[in-house]
Amino acid sequence: MDALLLNRELFIVSVVKALWQNPARTLFALSAISLGIASLVFIVAAIQGSNRQAQSIIQLLGPNSIFVRSGFGDKSSVRRLTYRIDLKDLENLKHIYGIRAASYLLLKQKRISVESEARNAYAVAAARNFLDVFDYRPYKGRFFYPREYSSFPKICIIGTELAKYFFGSSNPLGRKIKVSRTTFTIVGVFAPKGKLPSGKSLDDRLIIPIKSYRKFVEPEYRRIFAIKLKLEPYADYDHVVSMVKQVMAKRHSKDDFVVITPETVRKFLNIFNWTLSLYLGLASLVALFISGFVMSNIFFINVKVRAWEIGIRRAIGATRQAIIWQFVAEALTVSIAGAAAGSIIGFMSIKWITPMLGIPTVYPMKSLVLAIAFSSVTGLLSVLMPARAASRLNMVSALKSRL
Repeated sequence: MDALLLNRELFIVSVVKALWQNPARTLFALSAISLGIASLVFIVAAIQGSNRQAQSIIQLLGPNSIFVRSGFGDKSSVRRLTYRIDLKDLENLKHIYGIRAASYLLLKQKRISVESEARNAYAVAAARNFLDVFDYRPYKGRFFYPREYSSFPKICIIGTELAKYFFGSSNPLGRKIKVSRTTFTIVGVFAPKGKLPSGKSLDDRLIIPIKSYRKFVEPEYRRIFAIKLKLEPYADYDHVVSMVKQVMAKRHSKDDFVVITPETVRKFLNIFNWTLSLYLGLASLVALFISGFVMSNIFFINVKVRAWEIGIRRAIGATRQAIIWQFVAEALTVSIAGAAAGSIIGFMSIKWITPMLGIPTVYPMKSLVLAIAFSSVTGLLSVLMPARAASRLNMVSALKSRL
């Protein structure tokens, strides 16, 4: 048999044999690599998902807008579940230089039903400029006429998700829908708006003119959930934000309100990304270090166990480089298998865990490249010293190891 062919056959056999010779140790190294790679894949997905979420939130807020949300007071307050900002705050904020428009959000979760179908959803009050300030756009039908804000019409507009739930693909315009015990007529459907950071859909709600809301849904005339401000194009954004905080601080404690801006969202998500990357990054590094340590020890053991085999290969013409490449091939096989298993685990964790964290689900394809690269580097570093030790074995001593 040709020496090169024999070497090639021995090379393939020895790679397969090495993987099965110590299955428990190999499985342990494979598991450690898989966990490290799974963490790495999840980190990439979480960061990409949170960045996508940041962009959607900024788009939802509007690049030139400020959102003032009610807090619930000090945690020690027995009234902390009550909205703490009111219409007086809205009037004060309107007079800040640079504010172009302002409106408020008043909502209540109610039982919404159509015939025998029912579900809980938010009923929202619409003041005269609410739909414009909060960036609602018509999708089907119409929005409210000016006269309908000053009377008590039993009409509403609904979100696309609510329309799909109750009416499927049929036209909801002109249909009847109940809010608690009051029946309203649907006159329009607003365009999809997406989800809040909490994961709640903005399209699963119903909007009613303000006077009808107060008469038939919730008789609230003072306290409100949130205020949205739109700025003039020439306004100094940071200065206006500072003025908003000063105006609110005159009537409220710091626990009574929250000022949300695109920069606030970016800072929060940067902290979230940094924290997630730190903890999961450490977990990945520890898992990869352990796998590398285990693999290195396995290969050192294999050098002693397979000394006679290495001696035979050297005797029939294998070079030191060939011996090194044999061990490298074994390490890369385990590493790539670990990368594949870790990627599968990582994608499964993305599917199940990211929705629990309120992060958009993203399956980053570049994480597969990172997985293979990191696992391959781990394998190469772990096998470097054992491979060099194997290539330096004395051929005569190696052949005598079975005598």
